[in-house]
Amino acid sequence: MISLILDTDIGDDVDDAFALAFAARHPRIRLCAVTTVLGDTCWRAALTLRLLDQLGVDDVPVAAGESNAGIEGIPLSGDVAVPQGRDDPRRDSRSAVDLMADVVATAPEPVWLATIGPATNAAALVAERPEALDRLAGIVMMGGRHDPTNPREHNFGTDPAAAAAVCNSGRRVRVGEYLVTSQAQLRRADLDRVRRAPGIGPALGLMLETYLDRRDRDWTSMYDPAALTLALGEEFLRLGLTPRRAEVVAGQVRFRVASEATQLRIAASIDTGAFRRELLDVIGRGG
Repeated sequence: MISLILDTDIGDDVDDAFALAFAARHPRIRLCAVTTVLGDTCWRAALTLRLLDQLGVDDVPVAAGESNAGIEGIPLSGDVAVPQGRDDPRRDSRSAVDLMADVVATAPEPVWLATIGPATNAAALVAERPEALDRLAGIVMMGGRHDPTNPREHNFGTDPAAAAAVCNSGRRVRVGEYLVTSQAQLRRADLDRVRRAPGIGPALGLMLETYLDRRDRDWTSMYDPAALTLALGEEFLRLGLTPRRAEVVAGQVRFRVASEATQLRIAASIDTGAFRRELLDVIGRGG
């Protein structure tokens, strides 16, 4: 069993909602807190609380992070569950960084931080609350594109300085990068099974169908829940052995071979069939 804080830009791509359900229902994950990032973070917190209700979870604090000034997400899925602009009075009054630090300080065991949106909140934790880092088991990130000809990827590209700061924090960092996690997919044919998931199924099914319709396609990648599995080990994603460092070049994060020992590792491969079965099985568990 691991303890986990989930930091998410839930409401745009639908994979964040699946990552939330995966974390809340996985028998080996104790979800300790959720924080939101990017744009209208209060709306994202309200959406998170609504989905946690449907997951039968009422004891996980949810805090809104600082929005990235001038940058908004595109609500390709979440607005069908909670209209944009909504807030929820149950939202934790602490900042995202303070909630993260408090959870890490009071947990009986080291806590994993999984950041599956821009790394803004995670970088603020590294910079402002360095005492919390010693209590982290590690950091899992979804982001980056390990492709020298095309390194652009949304999460790391939205706040590249933050992503690089977290990658190079000296903590154990595992990155589920775009080219690997994009291979993990759900399809329109999976909608019936998703809808049958107890409690959360109708909402996840509606969000998935809406996202597919708005993108005009019959599949979508499950980047975020795939990356999240790295907090549990390498059963589905395998990490490369080469130590890396992150650097910002022309506004994008690039990974280079480190000349010194580091704890930054990048996913190199994925067992897509096994991961898809795991995702649907976990989502389908009872509340």
